[in-house]
Amino acid sequence: MIKNWEKIFSENSLDQKINRTIELAYATEENIYPIKQDCLRLFSLVKPEDIKVIIIGQDPYHNPKQADGIAFSANNKIKSPKSLINIFKELDNDLKIKHFDNNDLTGWVKQGVLLINTCWTVIENKPGSHSKLGWQEIVSEILNKLNEINPNIIYCLWGNYAKKVYKNLDLKTKNFIESAHPSPLSYYKGFENSKPFSKINTILLNNNLAPIDWSK
Repeated sequence: MIKNWEKIFSENSLDQKINRTIELAYATEENIYPIKQDCLRLFSLVKPEDIKVIIIGQDPYHNPKQADGIAFSANNKIKSPKSLINIFKELDNDLKIKHFDNNDLTGWVKQGVLLINTCWTVIENKPGSHSKLGWQEIVSEILNKLNEINPNIIYCLWGNYAKKVYKNLDLKTKNFIESAHPSPLSYYKGFENSKPFSKINTILLNNNLAPIDWSK
């Protein structure tokens, strides 16, 4: 599927920037997450033209065996991260869908929900450790290109960081929803009862697009 991203990645030497940053990120004896072969996994699951929703994350999970290359998603062999539990709690509250037994959000991505972190790598137990490598600039270029391809993409902005990323894009879409972040620190400060999943599906239906089956 990454082949389908070649046009976007080849513009402005973005592919070279990505490869250079990957090599820089993993050129250490420290444990880096996700594992190198999963760093670009997100782009193997969906074509650019099929993306209908973008949910912005910040860092990959920094504890062992959690990060899988998809923002907020996690390996099914480990205990669910607290932010992901809160996402599932709101999904249950919003649409009565129980996703608690499946940390893997691949099924959402394959339907056109791009769960993208603005930093693609992190050192074990050191959140924000790769925030100066240049990942954010790469992601902003990608998001601008996607907005060009589909001006109706829905942005789901969880927390002030995601809102800032969206605000700083050169190209913006008219469809976005926002709330607090699902982290334990802010769950009760605006994420609980925000009903993002039904809101996204309402916008998709209003645009004559198939809604997301959030149970997958």
